[in-house]
Amino acid sequence: MATVPQTPAHEINFEVIKSLDDFFYSTKFISLAVGPVGSTKTTAGVMKILHHAALMAPCNDGVRRSRAIWVRNTREQLRDTSIPDFMKWIPDGVMGIFLKTEYKFVIKVGDIECEVLFRGLDDANDVRRLLSLQASFFIFDEFREIHPDIYNAAQGRLGRYPDKMMNGVGCQTDDGKPNAHLWGMTNPPDQDTFWEELLSNPPENVHVTIQPSGLAPEADWTQFLPDDYYDNLAHGKTEDWKAVYIHAEFGKSLSGQPVFRSFNRKEHTSSETITPMYSDAPLLIGIDAGLTPAAVIGQVIYDGRLVIYDSIISEDMGALRFVREKLKPLLANKFPGRSSLVIIDPAAFQRAQTDERTVADIYRAEGFSIKAAKTNSVAARLAAVEKYMTRIVDGKYGLMIDHDAANSLVQGLAGKYRYKINTKGIKDEKPEKSHPWSDVADAFQYLCLHADGGEVFGSIASQGNRREVKKVSAFGWT
Repeated sequence: MATVPQTPAHEINFEVIKSLDDFFYSTKFISLAVGPVGSTKTTAGVMKILHHAALMAPCNDGVRRSRAIWVRNTREQLRDTSIPDFMKWIPDGVMGIFLKTEYKFVIKVGDIECEVLFRGLDDANDVRRLLSLQASFFIFDEFREIHPDIYNAAQGRLGRYPDKMMNGVGCQTDDGKPNAHLWGMTNPPDQDTFWEELLSNPPENVHVTIQPSGLAPEADWTQFLPDDYYDNLAHGKTEDWKAVYIHAEFGKSLSGQPVFRSFNRKEHTSSETITPMYSDAPLLIGIDAGLTPAAVIGQVIYDGRLVIYDSIISEDMGALRFVREKLKPLLANKFPGRSSLVIIDPAAFQRAQTDERTVADIYRAEGFSIKAAKTNSVAARLAAVEKYMTRIVDGKYGLMIDHDAANSLVQGLAGKYRYKINTKGIKDEKPEKSHPWSDVADAFQYLCLHADGGEVFGSIASQGNRREVKKVSAFGWT
């Protein structure tokens, strides 16, 4: 339950739903919430103002002062959506006063006084409008539509109010913790955008909450919506639209077509850490041995499903450094005592003109058992992956990936590993070579080829290669 200040004239009954609990109470510098339409994200963002305002250390006169900047693209969006949503929970004339000409609401509840400035900031040119602002909090409403330059500039204006002359400690809580925060709420952004990258790989000072699908059993906000809200909303919509606004998935990239259209982040990944299963069989390590090595570590478990425990990518690192600085430390810490089998790109057995050793030789010298992938055929490799993605075993998909540990692989499969589409809308025949996504995807394909046991490879390799049987005359036989 959220602690929300109340007034004698207006009682606020507000409970943070479980799917937004971490977002609401996050103490990180930046907190971002992503979810379907109607999932109470905006409400949580409004009430988070009161939550942090109530924690602010009091000024010399005993008043807890703070200043919040609520950002949307345009004044029209603020007027039509953001401000009405805000005043639904913080009414004008009851919990403060709205100064319409200034687009400012001054909250006054008990010993709390918080100025909320509503600002329409559309593009990089609006950065100059932030230069003179001194703020305690920034709130980005539908932040996927906000220009990254504004997001970056806003961070420099935080923690400037109140200053130490006002209360002796500045923008801090009663117990001396920093109370400068930026938070935002949005429907999922498109893939291959600044926001998708930030949400997929958040820095240490950024907390990300992604709510479940509106049709999932975990959708804990549907009690506040009309009956069958999402079922009715889905009628007549495209799959891409439903993926974003109902299922809270990143939008389709405009840069190309994902290679693995069968991949489903919610079905093929685990939100919890997957504990490696003990087995006498070695771990399988798929290796792409290019100039930017990548590795995928997995195991075929008792029921024939393929589980991926981790993935590693690299930058400006040769094979030897990759093995010693990345692969071996991970194996020692996460899989102590386990034997392993490296399945590697067949090209790794070719000797370079400048060095008698092959990449395979390097892995052998470091103590690994090595096996070349059965083929480098793109069709065979992709088919082996698709086999596990589409296979169902006792109601479960044949592929399960640890979402956090193997995040680079998840991002690649979700759309960063793709076919390039030219200006005429024609798709390339082979996937795009885009570091690091194609590297980690190739490593995964080599692993799947081996795990498949040759089933898919054998069927593909034999297509069109049957020996022709010619009929000959028996004349002259004895």
